Amino acid sequence: LLFLLILATGSGGGETSAVIGVAIIQMPGIARIVRAATLEVTGRGYVEAAVARGDSTTYILGREILPNIAATVVADGGPRLTVSILAIASLTFLGVGVQPPTADWALMMTENRTGLTFQPWAVIAPALMLAVLTVGVNLLADAVARSLSQSTDAALLRR
Repeated sequence: LLFLLILATGSGGGETSAVIGVAIIQMPGIARIVRAATLEVTGRGYVEAAVARGDSTTYILGREILPNIAATVVADGGPRLTVSILAIASLTFLGVGVQPPTADWALMMTENRTGLTFQPWAVIAPALMLAVLTVGVNLLADAVARSLSQSTDAALLRR
């Protein structure tokens, strides 16, 4: 969050700098997950058989490696997307993210917090919607990862 605050303040704020900052923060973790999953898959027999057959690198990546790491990458993507959404919402709540008149739930919470004692739902409703979005993203990512894992397992059994 400190890096995002420094980046947003230095660049004048706005949603573009917030998104770029979150992407920069998420890149090393994504690269580690993809690399670890790829290294685990490349040691398997079907990849070694494809190399021994003389298949091209593009074919091996597209046909053997990517389908087998997709479930891992998607399962990791759900929590990362949730963290990214909450980081951008935090920046907006602090005043350096999305600026008015853009419609944003964190901006709605910021603008309505002065009337919290009179109308609490003006702050609670956007917060609940943000929570529903993050939980929904995680559930969807888990379902897609499970589906990809099952289809990959079925394809391996057919080989």
